Amino acid sequence: MIKNIIIYLLLLISVFTFNIFYFAWFSWFLLVVTVAVPIVSLAVSLPFMITGALNGISVFANKEAKVGNDFFLIVSGRKGRAAFCPLLRINIRVENRFSNYRQKAVISYAGSLTKPFFSRRNDFAKHCGCVKIDVGYAKIYDFTGIFFIPVRIKTTVTCDVLPKPKKPAILPNTDIAFVVGSKPKSGGLSDFYELREYRAGDSLKNIHWKLSSKYDDLIVKEPCEPIYKTSYVEMLFCNKPDVNDDILARFMYACNYLIKKGSPCCVCTDECQISVISDSGECVEFIKAFYREQPYNIRPAEDSMALIYSIFENGEEVDVIEK
Repeated sequence: MIKNIIIYLLLLISVFTFNIFYFAWFSWFLLVVTVAVPIVSLAVSLPFMITGALNGISVFANKEAKVGNDFFLIVSGRKGRAAFCPLLRINIRVENRFSNYRQKAVISYAGSLTKPFFSRRNDFAKHCGCVKIDVGYAKIYDFTGIFFIPVRIKTTVTCDVLPKPKKPAILPNTDIAFVVGSKPKSGGLSDFYELREYRAGDSLKNIHWKLSSKYDDLIVKEPCEPIYKTSYVEMLFCNKPDVNDDILARFMYACNYLIKKGSPCCVCTDECQISVISDSGECVEFIKAFYREQPYNIRPAEDSMALIYSIFENGEEVDVIEK
């Protein structure tokens, strides 16, 4: 490490200066010891450094985590093999596009990797999103931290940080049902009918005799089934990570609420596409796909009256609009 090298050079200069002004056996002995320390450290550490480099280093993490919970990066010897490291430093790059978070970090460890080493990095899971961790290389140092052997790791670790459900102030009203039209019902049995003129082949059982006598023309009752409005959920995000975490938490609660009520959660991903979520497992998968800007269970939006449940920074609101 540069810091250790600078400290050693300053110490060496100090001892050398002391030797010039105080020429005695003690000053010579101190100078020799100072010069010999990194050499002895390298000689003792080198077998461990070479063994650790040959065995290799692996870095991984859990696939999922909850926002605000403990987050660990796990370091171990490759394929479970032990690796003794006098001092190990792993350079990583962390990115969370959803929360616009980027950081360079270092994992430090000293000891034997006979068991996985857990490095707590809660700052990586501070906000919702897909945390992408690029691990480029590691350095195994000697005991003084001056000499090192580079170890190429070159791997990418991802972890989806999910929100904790939070109850919204306003919940979607699943009891409101708007009928926006009707369509013929197969089988002919229904409590809902449309009236039309008689056509050849229509059953005489479906003729509305009372209206037919009034208009002097045969009127037929056609069994139909109603077409109900569609309920949509939309999330209106901003550039504040804390606010977006809260919006996602309220969305997860509202989505699970609709599912428990027997209504699929239809999420507006844009003006033309809808993602349909039918159970809590699909809710989690939708959020993961949303982090990656990938489509999930898409269907076209319907051109009919719809109930829009919007979740935004300051609360929720429900609007009935024409799609």
